[in-house]
Amino acid sequence: MALVLHNAAVLTVDRENRVLAGRDIRIEDGAIAAIGPAGTLARAGDETLDCTRALVMPGFVNVHTHAATALFRGLSDDLPRAFWANAYRVPGQERFTPEDYARSLRGACAEYLLNGVTCIADRLAGMETWAPIIEESGLRAVVGETITDARGSEGWEASERVLARYGTDPSRRVFAGLAPHALDSCSDALLARCAARARDLGGRVFIHVAQNELEVERVRERGHAGALACLRAAGLTGPDVVAAHAIYLSDAEMEGWIEDGTAIAHCPASNLKIEARTLPIHRFVGRVPVGLGTDWTATNNSNDMIVEARLAALVGKMLADDPTVLPVGQMIRMLTIEGARVLGIDHLVGSVEVGKRADLVVIDLDQPEMMPAHDLASNVLYAASVRSIRDVLVDGRVLVRGRALAAGPGTASARE
Repeated sequence: MALVLHNAAVLTVDRENRVLAGRDIRIEDGAIAAIGPAGTLARAGDETLDCTRALVMPGFVNVHTHAATALFRGLSDDLPRAFWANAYRVPGQERFTPEDYARSLRGACAEYLLNGVTCIADRLAGMETWAPIIEESGLRAVVGETITDARGSEGWEASERVLARYGTDPSRRVFAGLAPHALDSCSDALLARCAARARDLGGRVFIHVAQNELEVERVRERGHAGALACLRAAGLTGPDVVAAHAIYLSDAEMEGWIEDGTAIAHCPASNLKIEARTLPIHRFVGRVPVGLGTDWTATNNSNDMIVEARLAALVGKMLADDPTVLPVGQMIRMLTIEGARVLGIDHLVGSVEVGKRADLVVIDLDQPEMMPAHDLASNVLYAASVRSIRDVLVDGRVLVRGRALAAGPGTASARE
């Protein structure tokens, strides 16, 4: 039996960024099998989801998360930069138990889905415990076990077990990558070891880079000219490396970064909240892969990717001193297909096209913020809110229906 989304407007995010009116989308075995005029694709026995007065678009791809820490929300607001320099910890976090973090993770996965997020890139210590919970939620994900020198062999061996269990094949709904924590928490030898292991496995590396001044100072104390030089020395450059933040780069490093083609996980809300600065992404977009991330709730509070995209666009225009940069179409792509490209899954998800996996969001066009419908893409970026999101599908499964989590594995625990 197939699922047919009936009579939808479609924001395809294909190469031409086409917007289609009055279309049916036929989903078979988790993939988009056909797109055609309304009323032409349903067959006897099919399930139909009425999308009259609704917009179907690709699900949002969140390229940098630490989902199990969602319970930190509201514990670390308005703190000076120095608070975060030596350790990313929040006051009182020692009171939380593994059970607390498990409940937090289930709640975060539910929140992502309700907010239209269909894929996350999540990394944290203890991923052997957290990844099965993410998998149970129905989300698509790439997961990584945090590796640092301080954790010694424990972190490396845990990472190997996660890699063995989930593999690095992005065609799996949940797969794994290498996740060295940051340039200052990993020695040059450990960074190089991660790079070599990722090459052996054909996987991606996810790492925090130049997220504060002290990190860069410590890298220089090791003899590197800066963050970029450290990455290059370790062999951690190119599109298979996903660097989060990168907000303390010199002009020369930015140009060198573009030459290397290293992917960026841009987290403007988190950056602005704790460092009062962010990356001038107008210099990178279209030149290297750039996706959007919400980071963790200690430094962002929100898991709302629409807000993240809007903030990225508006602050990006300010940093460029040019209101024409980062236009609507480009930002919608950053929210979807470009995020998928950062994770190496743009051949699978990120656009509404035949053959792609059916990771989709259905937006209610009867919500007041979605009217009038002069430009649906503009409405999504600059007017929509999470209340606009009606239904969410991952791999063709309806995980959110009518703004509520659909019944299925993990649903009850996600509501705790």
